[in-house]
Amino acid sequence: MLIDYLLFALASFLFGYFLGKRLGREEGREEGKALAPLLLREQSYSQGYCALCRSARLPSPER
Repeated sequence: MLIDYLLFALASFLFGYFLGKRLGREEGREEGKALAPLLLREQSYSQGYCALCRSARLPSPER
């Protein structure tokens, strides 16, 4: 009887662990897909070139 409870608890724990790991991985991929273009645009802006055509950005007057 005790063995049945322990096996059920272990199976429940493992199921929850793997389900949470999978859902977390999917959420991380979605967040990465949304954030990557913004990071690339920020990087190209700070380095002074266009991310699409790699041409140099014209200097703008500082305010």
